Amino acid sequence: MTHDDRRQSPAAAGQLPDIRDRQDVEQLVKTFYDEVLKDPLIGRLFTEVARIDMAAHLPVMADFWESALLAPGVYRRNALRAHRDLHAKSPLRAEYFDRWLELWTAAVRRRHAGPVSDRAVVKAHAVARALLHNTASDGRPRPDRGPVFVDVGPAARAR
Repeated sequence: MTHDDRRQSPAAAGQLPDIRDRQDVEQLVKTFYDEVLKDPLIGRLFTEVARIDMAAHLPVMADFWESALLAPGVYRRNALRAHRDLHAKSPLRAEYFDRWLELWTAAVRRRHAGPVSDRAVVKAHAVARALLHNTASDGRPRPDRGPVFVDVGPAARAR
């Protein structure tokens, strides 16, 4: 079976492939956002509040996840700034991040199995915690908590 044959029908071999390359990341991100945009809880944040241009957004998210999982350094943006801007328009709540995690985990598990896909789920939890923590303070320092950072670099790959 060739690499392309496995891509077309991972279930044919009786098991799902792990996330291996940029193409896997791109397909996963697209699958995930197809569900997000239809979701009654968080879909409107993307379509009505942020009014995200998905054609532009999907490659950026693929860069993020490729950096987090396969090739550190591909993503070079400030994800927190975009989420703080969104929070200013419509306050982000824990339930939104919980739903995002449910949808991400389901998309990963439907398509992939293995250590990289497991890391994709673990990393998503860290990202959600950090974004919720850092947006809930509206960008103002609070004495009861400092910023939470998410490492998207080489150290994250070694875990």
